[in-house]
Amino acid sequence: MKAEDVQYWRKSIDNAQKFMHPKHKDWRRLLAMYRMEFEVPDLDKDQVVRISRFYPLTRQIISSIAYNYPHVFLRVEDPNREYQAEILERVANAALETMQVKEEMQQAIFDALYCSLGWLKFDYNAPGDDLLAPYVVNDALQDDMVAVRRVPPFNIFVDPLCPPHKLSHARYIVERMLVPLEFVKKDERFVNRRQVTAINSAADSEETLYDIEDREYASQDEENAVQQAKDLGDYALLYEVHDRVHRRRIVFAEGVEQPIEDIDHPFLEQEPVYAPDPFTGEEMMTGEFNPTGSYLVQGGFPYHAIKFDLSEESLYGLPMMGYVEDEQKAIVESVSRRVDLLKRYPRIILGQRAEREENANISDQLTRARDGQVIWVSDINNGFREMQMGNPPPDQLGIEADMRNYEEQVLNVSQMAMGGGPRRTATEASLIASFGTQNREWLSAEVGKAYEAVIYNTFRIMADARYTPDEFIVNVSEGENDPVYEAVSSDLFKVRFKVEVETQSMRPLFEQLEREDTLALANYLFQMPEVNRSEVIKLVLRAFRVSDMDKFIKTSADAEAIRAAQLENQFLAARQQDPGVLPTQDHKAHLQAHAKAGEDPAVTQFLQQQMQINPQSIQQFQQLMQAHVQQHQQFLQGQAQGQPMQDKSEKTIPSARDGANVQAQAAALQSVVRSNAQRVGQTVSLNTEQN
Repeated sequence: MKAEDVQYWRKSIDNAQKFMHPKHKDWRRLLAMYRMEFEVPDLDKDQVVRISRFYPLTRQIISSIAYNYPHVFLRVEDPNREYQAEILERVANAALETMQVKEEMQQAIFDALYCSLGWLKFDYNAPGDDLLAPYVVNDALQDDMVAVRRVPPFNIFVDPLCPPHKLSHARYIVERMLVPLEFVKKDERFVNRRQVTAINSAADSEETLYDIEDREYASQDEENAVQQAKDLGDYALLYEVHDRVHRRRIVFAEGVEQPIEDIDHPFLEQEPVYAPDPFTGEEMMTGEFNPTGSYLVQGGFPYHAIKFDLSEESLYGLPMMGYVEDEQKAIVESVSRRVDLLKRYPRIILGQRAEREENANISDQLTRARDGQVIWVSDINNGFREMQMGNPPPDQLGIEADMRNYEEQVLNVSQMAMGGGPRRTATEASLIASFGTQNREWLSAEVGKAYEAVIYNTFRIMADARYTPDEFIVNVSEGENDPVYEAVSSDLFKVRFKVEVETQSMRPLFEQLEREDTLALANYLFQMPEVNRSEVIKLVLRAFRVSDMDKFIKTSADAEAIRAAQLENQFLAARQQDPGVLPTQDHKAHLQAHAKAGEDPAVTQFLQQQMQINPQSIQQFQQLMQAHVQQHQQFLQGQAQGQPMQDKSEKTIPSARDGANVQAQAAALQSVVRSNAQRVGQTVSLNTEQN
């Protein structure tokens, strides 16, 4: 690299760090308050009552917007390949769990609450010995797979000229990382790697491997231990520059003037070069690639920033928890001073001398008195008085209550405040609920955008032949039955698709709420004759995560029962014997099949053959069929008399009306079977006379 270019990047890195210095100071202050490191004027540290308002608010926000993995839906714009959307959905949901995105996402949300932005970085973890900096995390990542990692916000430096609403307009992003020196010297991607040396305590006293915000407020022993760990580990300080404008990735090492890496950005889109095989003539990849000029990642950076607030000029605004910093301080100070007053001034009782002259032991009696004990005094009203010195000012508790209300008005995470007392009108309550819902939806939408970016970038990276995983297996069948498992190929992603994330699925108790909504919808759909009942049943089973739905769908069981009944019809006609009835059979399906025995050509053929042997075979067939139907009728009535309700908490005894309905249905079916059997006999007799 030219000397002027080296100077430009060195000065740009220093300038970006200066730009972020005051912001880092504010973030460290907020994080120290999250760790309950408070200071109250005129009180020692052991006198401060450490009450954290940040901790419950943080936990409530994160759990309410990113508790679970989201449900990801994809829409393929090619009408001839719509089925591929289902396969892509399987790939997306499986990739999120394989890459363990939820843990990274939750930590990035925490960063956004206290450090304005939470950062996610996209990498490709190559198989074998090719490791990603900072090298120590590779064992936790899937080999030959796209990787999503949270990056500490203290280690990211964005172009100061970046507008507040578009990260893709920044010229560059610099990531500062502390990596083991031994890996740097072994990494063949780096030139001049032998010149890289370990940092010392004087060079970078504020750097740590992951989160440098712990340094300023750490105790002296902890600070020394962290520094000694760095010295013993021989860590090198690297600056990884992502130059979006010139499409380059440049890596500088502390202590080395020239960059140790200066290459085309690895996430530039490239198409493989094909050539015919000299023996078979088949087109095969040559191992070379031609750049297309576009990026595989959104915005040209392998980073996504989670941002919950808007700012005026800079990409960085005031962190969300910074808006309630004063409220947190006021509550801690108020409670600490109240406790200090109670401890500083003990309860003192003033008594008249006349009482002591009459009873010399009055002081001991008051001190040692038990509950309900009577102490005789001369002046009940004026003999004794408590000295009021340790009581807090009258408005002290009111200040604390106001601070909690103001805190809720700012963050509005529990929908309990927004002004007013405990008595609110219905209109006020509805407005409070709507404000809370809007705030939660705003936060959830930002997390949804982050998951959409994860899926989009993952698919785009996998679509490149250089990064397509060879052992990422998914079900590629078009339906739910008969799964076909294959390794993901780059051709799968070469369609125009749109990613949609259902943000509500990330909330706690979502599955329970989804099941309740599904049951309510199913009860409504069952009343509509136009609806396919089997599909509604499948909808309910999917809501309850039933894997093998065929066991519960009655259509397949009906088909088997009807087929068994048809075989019984043929057996009755051919053998002139009753096959019998089992209690576990589907009696309704059998009765319906027996009623249509005359429509079966096999039954007619068998009866014609029996007529040649025994002229009374038709009458015997009719009698056997009637007896067989009566057995089904008896079992059907028995089931109706002992069948419980679905709700285990309630059991009802079937009424006489229910039994009458069953008897009427069975009698009607028996009449149909009798007439049908007679019609079969007439048809067989007519055919025999004609022959």
